Amino acid sequence: MMKRIWIIIVNVFIMLMMMLFVIIFSNAETKENTKRQIEHFENTTISMELVTENYLEGEQRICDVWARYINSQEMTMEDAISFIRVSHVLANASAHIVFEDSLVGLSTRGRASSPTDYSVSYERLGLLNDDSWIYGMGESINISRAYTNPVNGEQSIAFCNFINLKDGLDMKRAILLRVLPISELKEKWSFPQEEFVNAELSIIDGDGDYIIKGHSFKNSSFFEFYRSYNSIDPQESDSFFKGITSKTGSFIMLNSRGEECILSYTPFAQTGGWTLLSFMPLKDLNVNTENWLLIGFVSIGLIILFVFDLVVMLYFNKKLQITAREARTASKAKTDFLSTMSHDIRTPMNAIIGLTTIAQKNIDDKKSVSDALHKITLASNHLLTLINDILDISKVESGKLNLSPQTFSIVLTAENLMNLSQPLIKAKNIDFSFHISRIEKEYLYADQLRLNQIYINILSNAIKYTEPYGKVSVDLKEEESNKEGCIKLTYRVSDTGIGMSKSFMETMYQPFSRQTDSRINSIQGTGLGLAITKQMVDLMEGTIECESEEGKGTTFTVVLDIPLSDYQRGEMKLEALDVLIADDDEVLLETAKDTLSSLGLNVEEARSGLEAIGMIKHRHELAKGYNIVIIDLKMPDIDGIETIRRIRAEIDSDTPILLISAYEWQDVEREAKEAGVNGFLSKPLFKSTLYDKINEILGTEAKAVEPDGDYSDLEGVNVLIAEDYDINWEIISALLSMYGITAERAENGKVCLEKMKAAKPNEYTLIFMDIQMPEMNGLDATREIRKLEDKYQSSIPIIAMTADAFSENVTECLNAGMNGHIAKPVDIKLVIKEIRRIKEEAKKWKR
Repeated sequence: MMKRIWIIIVNVFIMLMMMLFVIIFSNAETKENTKRQIEHFENTTISMELVTENYLEGEQRICDVWARYINSQEMTMEDAISFIRVSHVLANASAHIVFEDSLVGLSTRGRASSPTDYSVSYERLGLLNDDSWIYGMGESINISRAYTNPVNGEQSIAFCNFINLKDGLDMKRAILLRVLPISELKEKWSFPQEEFVNAELSIIDGDGDYIIKGHSFKNSSFFEFYRSYNSIDPQESDSFFKGITSKTGSFIMLNSRGEECILSYTPFAQTGGWTLLSFMPLKDLNVNTENWLLIGFVSIGLIILFVFDLVVMLYFNKKLQITAREARTASKAKTDFLSTMSHDIRTPMNAIIGLTTIAQKNIDDKKSVSDALHKITLASNHLLTLINDILDISKVESGKLNLSPQTFSIVLTAENLMNLSQPLIKAKNIDFSFHISRIEKEYLYADQLRLNQIYINILSNAIKYTEPYGKVSVDLKEEESNKEGCIKLTYRVSDTGIGMSKSFMETMYQPFSRQTDSRINSIQGTGLGLAITKQMVDLMEGTIECESEEGKGTTFTVVLDIPLSDYQRGEMKLEALDVLIADDDEVLLETAKDTLSSLGLNVEEARSGLEAIGMIKHRHELAKGYNIVIIDLKMPDIDGIETIRRIRAEIDSDTPILLISAYEWQDVEREAKEAGVNGFLSKPLFKSTLYDKINEILGTEAKAVEPDGDYSDLEGVNVLIAEDYDINWEIISALLSMYGITAERAENGKVCLEKMKAAKPNEYTLIFMDIQMPEMNGLDATREIRKLEDKYQSSIPIIAMTADAFSENVTECLNAGMNGHIAKPVDIKLVIKEIRRIKEEAKKWKR
């Protein structure tokens, strides 16, 4: 009992002493804390000035990069606007170009009232009513004060540089304006401390006039505002205000409501007399430590601790046990993931190493080596997919997954899907179909890599989890979009696979999530595919839905609104020919008939090989045969090859016959040609594919078809490759030599720069530039090349060829002055396509 009394006395004494300490300490700390908070507020203001200045310098640098590139190309105003429009990164940024003499020109974005009207005029603004800021080009940040954007009416700021443009036969000086809404700058003004949440920022010039004004300030000048609500000696006012615009500091002043406020100020180094002001009520600093609520809270806390210390300790011990258990679970999840990754990575690596050994030992057996190389390619692609999944999920979890839109063909995307899925479809004997509906617009403008990943992830899962002899179908449909300049693409993949449980479907988009099922333990996978797919669909502002039932299959539906590209193929029309198409797939017959009819052809349908033979025989009896016959490979009665064989033997030996299939041709190509086929078509049957193939069969000229197998246009191309890794150099130079392209090597950026300094006109067609290199990296080398005095040397096209493949890396390369980006491992088709693009652009500028 006595011990309990002494414990109570000690606890009460501790409580009283603590309360007394809080009172004394609170009073003593108030002044010191206020001083520290004000100093902290000043330091925060300096930090915000550095953030702001870095932001302004970065935006000015973008404007300067544009100006240097435009000045190196002898562009017209329309060319310059087109170049900048493609180079935009920020969605709400724009660029204006006006001639210096007339202040009239063009904008990269249309007017709010008329989106197709790109004209812009600064006549009324008198070049922002103050053109002194534009005459210090290259010496500082050339930025305007806030003004009303003449295109969309937003309050904006503009970064400036001079450019020279072609106007007829003459070169005229113009002003390039990179225009950003003030909201972009204000987003950077986010104080990192909670106690400064009510602080507001403003910018003034050397006369006290507002560049950007906070909502608490009145008048048109800060100096006038200060005089209106604070007393100051007129003789001291000049030196007082001069001090605000020339050095860093803070003071207490009254606002329009008579409240004491803290004002911190610091000048900008690069903007010609501008000063950043931080302003907030003094009461919001929360420095008053004499807080009776705090004293009461401490007292109650001590009493609770005194009475319930045992209960609380037990409670926290329980929480610690739960936390420890969760930590062990998280650690086990990481261990399981690493174990899975180790298995999944080692599997293709084992195949690559083993097949390489086999190929070396059978080097004289061409067939064996070819087979080994084919399997090595498949294993390498699988390994690359695993690595990309791991990298992508890390970007997803850090919120740094970005989009890099570009013009691409939905036809090539579908062909890529078919090519990637064929090996597994063939190995499992899956009944595969690919239907398209109303695909009218071939060229789109979006992130093709991300779209491919979405489509491939869903299709590969369907094939992977469908048992042999099952069925997988793909439907791709184009519809009108509610978004201007877009189409709505609906991608639906259905399978008869193992399906998913309802409980798994609730968590299937979480990383590393895989259904627990003995049937899928042998199927390779990271559990990342669906998580990445969902994030990419969300990033592209689309929707993904799933319907599944265990043992019956799964259907995924992805709907995306995708912008149209400015480039589209011209009208595709053929002569009014008679065409017969034979297929047992009713959906394909319907869509193919619509597509062929839209080309101007007269179409008849047959639903089997025997029906097709009867229709052809009947037409020949009437002496009115078909001009073209299109036959599916797989049909229920007799297949396509046997159908063609009978047509050639019994009826007609001359009519062009095309064979269509959703499967690979290698196994049946020889037999089909012996039967008398004239050409092959892969499903799905796009309009442009049918148009080009029929033109080819009939010997007529097709429009705008990229050369396939003809590389004569690449003769004479000589490229300079900056690559420090010997094996990479050997690979890319060997690949290029296969297409008749010669290449020279620069071992690093410094060597590349020296070679360009010594280069004669047109010695190199372009440069492929690695980024990570010793002595001088690719970005610095590009910047130095762009500074060379010789026009040919400084304007040579430079393409990044690097393993840095994320969208921010692409943007960094373009900002450094590069003309394009190719990610490693190198796809030679992309390399050839990029070389052709550069050559076409060179021809355009010469014209």
